Amino acid sequence: MTGPSVRPAGPQDADELLRLRVAAFDGARPTDDWGIAFRDEMRERLGTDPNLLAFVAPAGGGTLVSCSIGIVYRCYRGPTHPTGLWARIHTVVTDPAHRRLGHARAVTTALVGALRHRGCGSIELRATEAGAPLYHALGFHPVDDYMTLRPGPAGWPR
Repeated sequence: MTGPSVRPAGPQDADELLRLRVAAFDGARPTDDWGIAFRDEMRERLGTDPNLLAFVAPAGGGTLVSCSIGIVYRCYRGPTHPTGLWARIHTVVTDPAHRRLGHARAVTTALVGALRHRGCGSIELRATEAGAPLYHALGFHPVDDYMTLRPGPAGWPR
């Protein structure tokens, strides 16, 4: 038995990737500026930037049922990063009407394979409660959470 059809995403998928990414927000509505920036970034970088990888499960007619998006980062070389590369999977989402059919597993497996082929020494993601069993089955293990520093409305904290 074969799994769902999967292919690398290209610039032509930007609108559908945005639709799926918004669906992952579980009801939260991103700003229009965020949506435009995300869509334009996908159009510009997919297929040309080796550090942005995405895989999709198409449904036909240009519609996508699932996607997985990851970014490759460069760091210093060491035991866990022998090539100096690591990756973070930023998005894994399946259209609600197509869940529990293996699409998320298929696109994530393809993305992990591509990231490993790219030379990433480690791959991380933040798992939702619903997604954690899939990621565990793919070999991911929990590691301490990380904290983030970002500028606020008044700029960077002092």
